[in-house]
Amino acid sequence: MRYKFICEYNGLFFSGWQKQLKNGEISEKTVQTELENAFFTALRQKISIVGSGRTDTGVHAKGQVAHFDIESEEALDCRVLENSVNALSDENVCIRDLEPCAEDFHARYSAKERYYTYTLCTEPMVLGKELVWQCGYELNAESMEQEAKSFLGLHDFNPFSIPRNDGKSTECSLTEFRLEKISMQLRWHIRGNRFLHRQVRSMVGLLFDVGRERYGLGTVDKIFRGEFKGERTWAPPHGLVLEGVTY
Repeated sequence: MRYKFICEYNGLFFSGWQKQLKNGEISEKTVQTELENAFFTALRQKISIVGSGRTDTGVHAKGQVAHFDIESEEALDCRVLENSVNALSDENVCIRDLEPCAEDFHARYSAKERYYTYTLCTEPMVLGKELVWQCGYELNAESMEQEAKSFLGLHDFNPFSIPRNDGKSTECSLTEFRLEKISMQLRWHIRGNRFLHRQVRSMVGLLFDVGRERYGLGTVDKIFRGEFKGERTWAPPHGLVLEGVTY
């Protein structure tokens, strides 16, 4: 039978979502390995968990979706299992809404849209600082909002990601790139059908450069056309949160 659940975690305490192996042995503490270990203890059998996306070290999630298969003649008591996994797991990760799902459901490949937020703070803060980028600059929010519109639609986002040489498509379609102003914080709301490795951090970093007037309007289009060769900022991971996935 196949089951799915939602996962929340503080990425500062993990080396990303994806299981990491070295010489066949687990080499880093990741969200996937932490949960698989907890499920193994609770179920007394090994399972393999598949997530909707592979968040990097330091990136957080409120709405990561995952699934797993288990050989069992009887349906699992989802509430009891959920409580057991949460009791056995690191305090910086939890699961909720554990339930059976269709056999053809796939947390990654069935997803239609991913929703992220990225939060910058323009003034010093203490409470909640692990969830924001304290950038230390006064930013021109209007210029950033205008430039963000250039990301909307279907584009080849290879220039805004870690290069890949696996022959797979680097085209993504973004439907939302909206700025919300909350006191001294600037929060980006970003939705798209898929995202490449470190794409969101690259895009936010470029908008940060525009907001502090390092670069002017039209820079995004120049990068898409391959006409821009300057250095760019990479936004740090801890301001990024995977909020949810739509199926």
